[in-house]
Amino acid sequence: MASPTTTTASNPSSSLIPSTPNPDIVKERKTASFNTSEMTVFIDGSEQETKHRRQMEAFLLKQKLFSTNASNMSAEEEYDFSAKETVQFIRALKARGGMTIMDAVMKGRRVVTNDFLFGVHDLMFVPTIERLGTEEQQAKWAPLGKEYKILGTYAQTELGHGTYLPGLETTATYDPSTQEFIVDTPKLTSMKFWPGSLGHTANHCILMANLIIKGQNYGPHAFMLQIRSRDDHRPLAGITLGDIGTKWTHNGHGNGFLRINKVRIPRNQMLMKYAQVSPDGTYSKQGNIKMMYNTMILVRMTILTYAFIGLSKATTIAIRYSAVRRQGTLKMGHPEVQILDYQTQQQKLFPGLATAYAFNSVFKRMYAMYENCNSDIQRGDFSSLPELHGLASGLKSFMTYTSHGFIDQCRQSCGGHGFLLSGGLAGISSKFSASITYEGENSVMILQTARYLMKTLSAIQSGGQVIGSASYLASPPQQHSKISSKSDVLNFDLLMQAFEHRAYRLTMAAGQRLAGFVMQGLSQAEALGKSTIDLTKAAEAHLHFFIVASFCAEVNAVHSGLGIKEVLTTLCQLYAVYGMDRNMGDFLQDGYMNGEQTEMVHEQYLNLLAALRPNAVALVDAFDYRDEALHSVLGCYDGNAYERLFADSLSCAKNKTEVHPIYEKYLKPLMKDTQSKL
Repeated sequence: MASPTTTTASNPSSSLIPSTPNPDIVKERKTASFNTSEMTVFIDGSEQETKHRRQMEAFLLKQKLFSTNASNMSAEEEYDFSAKETVQFIRALKARGGMTIMDAVMKGRRVVTNDFLFGVHDLMFVPTIERLGTEEQQAKWAPLGKEYKILGTYAQTELGHGTYLPGLETTATYDPSTQEFIVDTPKLTSMKFWPGSLGHTANHCILMANLIIKGQNYGPHAFMLQIRSRDDHRPLAGITLGDIGTKWTHNGHGNGFLRINKVRIPRNQMLMKYAQVSPDGTYSKQGNIKMMYNTMILVRMTILTYAFIGLSKATTIAIRYSAVRRQGTLKMGHPEVQILDYQTQQQKLFPGLATAYAFNSVFKRMYAMYENCNSDIQRGDFSSLPELHGLASGLKSFMTYTSHGFIDQCRQSCGGHGFLLSGGLAGISSKFSASITYEGENSVMILQTARYLMKTLSAIQSGGQVIGSASYLASPPQQHSKISSKSDVLNFDLLMQAFEHRAYRLTMAAGQRLAGFVMQGLSQAEALGKSTIDLTKAAEAHLHFFIVASFCAEVNAVHSGLGIKEVLTTLCQLYAVYGMDRNMGDFLQDGYMNGEQTEMVHEQYLNLLAALRPNAVALVDAFDYRDEALHSVLGCYDGNAYERLFADSLSCAKNKTEVHPIYEKYLKPLMKDTQSKL
């Protein structure tokens, strides 16, 4: 595989960096048992995808928005930088032609490190118009959005309410006498709070508000609302908005607040593809109103791929650094060893590496399901939507929690150097941490999966036929593990049976607990409130099984003639066996496994760490990240971490002068005061 581009242009002391790679990193690549180029194609899905991705990444990295590390900027500087470079990028892409802005960003999303100012506009605002608007509404607003003649956001989250849509307080009350909706945020807690671009960027928004007709609440519906003038960008009458303040990261998004004081909008500004209000106030529906959530599913699908990207970047940096960092000896008088040789370091890094590959597999499966679901919807078939919603919501929670845990573990595995912004890992960790709460708080998200599982159980009990990821609930699985030797632990079928058994048992237990509370006279909501911990555990088990099954299926489909199949098998085994070893209580609790079997599992877990060791660097090389996309002195392709670290230190702003200004301002007077008293 051709080495990713290495850049030193940002370092004034680049002459410190050798022209040849670190010998340890060279040795690591020579030990690989597979062709990294073949693995890169596997990760991308096809040679064509790899080619197109690399072309788009090369184009994007010519834009400062993507090649500049903005981590040292103030919040105001970052917002200004995001606005300036996003606009320049749009102009550059229009001049290039042949691709929409969002297609370009999604194709090159692996190098999108800084905030893209119009992310919500392209990912949520325009797609919502296209999915929920009538043909007339699409013709009116979608072209304006696509050409950036109007700038939009998606205003759902409120100061006091977020993911729980029925709790939203914003109202849109229909007045048949004028054929207008009166839009209002009646309380402090009902103001919109957090939407990206809402603060000072957008002049329109898709507003989620409760539809009120003649005193009856029809629940949340989508409305087009202009919030700023298209002439001078000033807020319109009845509109109060601004930025919510400095955040830990992502200050280039311009997250904002919005208060609305009884603003009137025409009837045709309610998006009416699936729900309509006639001039006299008659409400009607056609199709499936749950299509309103389709935009959120798309966003959560996007987050799934970022869970893979964040984790694969972090493991790339940490594993490359661990291959060149030497510390301690195993034998007196011998050279210090690479820290990647320590079993404890392998435990910190290799399960995360296997998880990154597993998450790539599950995203491919989810994307195929999403495409199939949209095709079904176009034919008027909405039957696959509940499963897709349940999986996308739960995986958003499961994958972001898991990835963030491993990302920060990668940071910790690099010691003090991992804490430096120049190391890259602190930035990845802090930016990715936002995914745990944005677009659906994770505890709420995973309970969407639990609700889907409970509905599936109810359907089975009613004699219905269940297909899809939860079909295993229709019949009890094996009651005892068939593992009888250490080699059995690595058998894909036996691994999947174990995760299936765990998911089945925990889902049944949660369902029985829920039903028990209802039989005691509690309402469904009260019963759910007393069962959420067990429901969450059931959902996690279901999602874990789904990921294991997806990864096993993709690896099984790899042609045995390819050299990558053996190492992919090891990765898949490690992902599953690590999951069993970490959650062994779930497999022991009902006697599915015994003590002897658990010992076999743990022994094979340790064996798999050792088996993966010779291929570790090559496996992260296969992710194919250019140095400009990693923004890390520790994880550069050439392995010259120390030289890059020192060069970056020399370029620090505090080192512009040998004597820092604080000496004259503070230190010198202090020492003079002290000397005068001696």
